Amino acid sequence: MIGKTNTICTFGYQTLLVQVEVDIIPGTIGMQIVGLGDNAIKESRERIRSAIIHSGFEFPVKYIVVNLAPNEKRKEGAISEFAICAAILIASGQLPQSYFVDKILLGSISLDGKLQNPFGLMGAALHASQLKSIKAVIIPEKSLADVGCIPDLNVYSLECLGQLNKLINNQIQRHCNSAIKIPDQAIEVNMSEISGLEYAKKALAYSAIGKHHMMMIGAPGSGKTMLARAFRSILPQMNRSEILSTTHIYSTAKLIQNNLVFNRPFRSPHHTTSGVAMVGGGSRPMPGEVSLAHNGVLFLDELMEFSAATLQALREPMEDRIITISRASGSFTFPANFQLLAATNPCRCGYYLSTKQICSCTPQLIYNLYRKILGPFLDRISIEVEVRESGNHQFINTRFEKNTNYWRSKITEARNRMFSRNGDVLNSELSLEKIIPIYQNLENYDQLIRAYSASTMLSNRGLLNTLRTAVSIMDFNESSIMRNEFLEEAFGYRIICHIKHNFINKVA
Repeated sequence: MIGKTNTICTFGYQTLLVQVEVDIIPGTIGMQIVGLGDNAIKESRERIRSAIIHSGFEFPVKYIVVNLAPNEKRKEGAISEFAICAAILIASGQLPQSYFVDKILLGSISLDGKLQNPFGLMGAALHASQLKSIKAVIIPEKSLADVGCIPDLNVYSLECLGQLNKLINNQIQRHCNSAIKIPDQAIEVNMSEISGLEYAKKALAYSAIGKHHMMMIGAPGSGKTMLARAFRSILPQMNRSEILSTTHIYSTAKLIQNNLVFNRPFRSPHHTTSGVAMVGGGSRPMPGEVSLAHNGVLFLDELMEFSAATLQALREPMEDRIITISRASGSFTFPANFQLLAATNPCRCGYYLSTKQICSCTPQLIYNLYRKILGPFLDRISIEVEVRESGNHQFINTRFEKNTNYWRSKITEARNRMFSRNGDVLNSELSLEKIIPIYQNLENYDQLIRAYSASTMLSNRGLLNTLRTAVSIMDFNESSIMRNEFLEEAFGYRIICHIKHNFINKVA
């Protein structure tokens, strides 16, 4: 008899439904695992033998062949050990085959037969919840608190391999889905700790409402990084689906073991980060920084120091919200629904826009610095704000500043207005057909747009993103109609065009 069980294996970010097949053949004593498993899977042979013996079962003293199907797909990790143990017990007649036909077994095994939490279990359980042919998942007891929150998933939990007989005899109850208890979001930097910079704080709020990509430009020490650190805390809390999808990425990337990710990711890669590390890939396909920032923020400090190739690689995921990596072995698609927040000095010395110190950079040097972001990359950034230095007398006067809770509540209220009007569509995703009705109440709408776009020399994409920003400004100001001042403020956040004209004329 050939014993069969189901499990889910991973390879990089990919999850794959795997059928474990076991055949027990008389003759030479030993065990062989085939099906393109990695070293962790091949090394499980002695653990499996010890676990079966210490759990009160009989280990077949024969030649055991274990196959992980589909045979041509690579698998990694120890998550399949539990399923292999059960398949051996089925093949040896110690467990019934019929019980395991529509169930998935997830977990690694210790020498004494206790079930352990392997890396990738949360991602595998999320994948199992999408399979219509599977009625239940059997997991280690330690994983129940988090896996039990996954919707549309029937879960049984065991402490050890020896409890399989109790499970088959219906002595272990199925666990119902539990609600996710979302803790209060931690505040790393409170907005009230930042004195002044009200215009920059408003720009951050507009960015958070519509999920617009944003860039801050200012002299060293003006507060750009501190604003970025505070930005994460004013974002609305993740909902259930966002929590689960973010957890899936971090679980399969082996950055967490079996915990849910409740706080929005905030990734801040160094400017020496390579293109592959930024967007993902490699011989073993893994998500990059854009995917690890999924449902959160990708903060690029010292934007101008990143290589041009790395910045240009961000163009597609900034707009498409996914990243597809093509290799000889196939194409891999990773989620990348992140919000870009960038900070940069206006020039090499940092004082091109300063009113306190004289810039020592030549026009040619400034032009070469900006050249890597001009064009398609800059078009995808909707808000560009200059962060000016605050005086020393303002630094300690923070008791009258609005705190993070104020800004978060304003953003949440604005988002509610946005979703009640747009459905599930964010302002940054509005099509031109949906934007035009919002602007119908404006007199001389066509002339206004032509005048603003002529002064900024925006491309069609840049113009559309600016119109989307104006809608978020409208939602922030609790208005149901578009006004001239909202549109003017949105075009005021395209400051790079003025800088560009300045130094291009000087270079010319």
